[in-house]
This record gives sequence, C-alpha cells and structure tokens, in this order.
Amino acid sequence: MAGMDEMVLAGILVIASALPGLAIGLMLATGKWDPVSVRAAKDPARARVATARLLLAVDALLVLLGIALMVTPREHALLLTVVGVGLITLVTTVLAALAVKANKA
Repeated sequence: MAGMDEMVLAGILVIASALPGLAIGLMLATGKWDPVSVRAAKDPARARVATARLLLAVDALLVLLGIALMVTPREHALLLTVVGVGLITLVTTVLAALAVKANKA
C-alpha cells in the first residue's frame, strides 16, 4: 500500500509542476500576457502562438504523465517514466525549434 501512495504523490507532484506552464501558455494563447521577447519578434502574433503551443503541449503531456503515474501499477512505473520523459523531450525539442524560428521570423 505504501508503494501506491508514493505513485500517487509522484503523479501529483508532476501535475503540480505543470500548472504554472499551463497558466502561462493559456495567458499567451489568449493574449492576456505579451512578453517583451514576443513583442520584439518580426511577427509577434506568430511568435506568441508558437510559444503558447510549446508551453501548452509540454505541460499537457506532463499532466498526462502525472495521471498515468497515479493509475499505473508500480511495476510499470519505470517504463512509463522513461517513455513519458522521452516523448516529452522529443515534443519539447521540436516545438522549441519552431518557437525559436517563429521568434526570429
């Protein structure tokens, strides 16, 4: 039973770590926040959307990983974590490259 509690705690911590990024991504996507770096881009609207997409996608994947950790049996946690972190890293790399490109455009 203690192992189950640890997995739930791990899932909650992963979800909690994603909440600020989701909030910032939503603020960017809705135009409620307009940081200097986005305003400085040649195409600020494109830069804002690309940055918001990056934040929302990565943090949504973190929320999904957290939920999966809470409901997955402990014996599958290592594989789930490795695959989840690998997927998040891949998505982050691709979307970050697109965001950098959009900010320079």
